[in-house]
This record gives sequence, C-alpha cells and structure tokens, in this order.
Amino acid sequence: MSDGDLNNTFQALCDDLKKLPEGHPSKSAAQEATRDGIAAMVEALMNNDVKATGLKALQGKMWKAGYASGEIKGHIYDDFVPTLQWCHSQNVQVYIYSSGSIQAQKLLFGNSKSGDLLKFLSGHYDTTSGPKKESNSYKTIASSIGVDPLEITFVSDSEGELVAARDAGIGNVIMSIRPGNVPLTSIGKGFPAVHSLLQVCGN
Repeated sequence: MSDGDLNNTFQALCDDLKKLPEGHPSKSAAQEATRDGIAAMVEALMNNDVKATGLKALQGKMWKAGYASGEIKGHIYDDFVPTLQWCHSQNVQVYIYSSGSIQAQKLLFGNSKSGDLLKFLSGHYDTTSGPKKESNSYKTIASSIGVDPLEITFVSDSEGELVAARDAGIGNVIMSIRPGNVPLTSIGKGFPAVHSLLQVCGN
C-alpha cells in the first residue's frame, strides 16, 4: 500500500472503532492506535466479529490483489449457479446484500470457482446501506431497487438479519440452513427454511 492508502485505511479503522459503544472489547484498540498499529486494530475488530465498513474496505483491497494474481478464487455453494441460471431464465432479479464491501462482492463473484457470475447479478449492497440487523437498511435497499418490500424474497442464515428484514416488511424471509451453521434458536425456527437455494426456485 502507498502512504496515502495506509493513512486512509488507518482513519477508516479509527472511525469504525470510535463508533462502537463504550466498553466494547475492541474499543481499547482505538485509544493506543498509531498508523503502524493497523494490524492490531484489524485483529481487534475481527476477533469480536465487528461488521465495520472500514474493515471490509481493507479486506476488499487485500482480496483484489489475491484475485488479480489468481491465488484466490471465490467460494460458492454448488446450488448457487443453477439458482442464478433459473432466476435469469425467469427474469428474476438477484441482488447481493453482504457485510463484505461491494468491491469485495464483485471480486468474489467475478472470480468464483465457477467463473464470472456478475452477469447474473442485478446489483450489490453492503453496510453503506445500513447494518444488516437493522430494519431501516432493508427499507433503504427496497427503495433503491424501486420495488415494494413485499415483492422481495430475502434469504439468510442469520436470525438477526431475518428479524430485521421481517420488521421492514420484506415479503418472503427465508432461513438458509447449511452444514456448520450456528444452531437455530426458537426465533430462527419460526422462519420458513431451505437446505438449498434451489428450493426457492419455482418449477
């Protein structure tokens, strides 16, 4: 990274840390941080699973270098490509909303183990549209797409995200169950569930 990139990254990470509530375990990293302490700041945020915009932007830059070299290929589930193909054939628009930055999303899907999948995707959203566990974020995205929230199907493996989407009025909110996922609580069990994205597709 250039000096300018380092300075921008340092400031973005400081902003991420300062936004955390008092007493958050990652907070102390901001108090002693210097530009040379970027690694410690990143570690503090990642160790506590903080979904922060600055952190995700940095990850995006790192992934860009890896994808450009061919060292990294985007992991996708085996049902993802046939699901995209079905949606494309039925004129169903597919959008990605992820805690990963838009840049990182495009890198992953543009350099997946199944090739470039960007042609199947209508758009991308990240935490610049709002946190994934806040209902207003889903309202913002629906407005951006230009559709009634009731027309949207949202699939996630996160109970908190599904609750937020439901509270925002999203029409179809579906739990995705994958091997290795966190066990569902009574909240998660209250949502319709699929074990494959192909179950969302029609005949």
